Amino acid sequence: MLTEKILTAYAEGSPIEFISDSFQIAYNDVLDILRTYKEDSKFKTTFTDEFKKMIAERDINGVPRNIIAKELSINPNTVKKACQQFGQTLKEKAISSKVFTRIEGNFDINRCPSCSSNRVNLVEENTTYCLACGSEYIHKKDHVLKLNFEYLEE
Repeated sequence: MLTEKILTAYAEGSPIEFISDSFQIAYNDVLDILRTYKEDSKFKTTFTDEFKKMIAERDINGVPRNIIAKELSINPNTVKKACQQFGQTLKEKAISSKVFTRIEGNFDINRCPSCSSNRVNLVEENTTYCLACGSEYIHKKDHVLKLNFEYLEE
């Protein structure tokens, strides 16, 4: 019963932190439930339609596809295919102002502005990619621009 509630909240787009707090279980326990469901949903070399529908619903509810792939430890292409089959073929094309999120402040180029991890790689001058959270940032004098991958053309 708890597992079903967690899976429903997940599909509806609730952040894992919120699910964890709401059901008073550890963050990693939520991930374990999701990943166990994933393993139980494997059918030969693919996943069940129910699992794919959950992925597509989470995508429709605004969660970026790269985040879904990371949360479930699956290939981003698997997420894309599930979304094409049961949800949105393509993410809506955004107006250019949504491609980047501006974050005010001075940030150390060796630390991720979002998760504070020091596991960052320099992509090009003033541009970093965080290996911990999968985000890319362009560092400016008094702010950073976070690249919103979900709004890029595929």
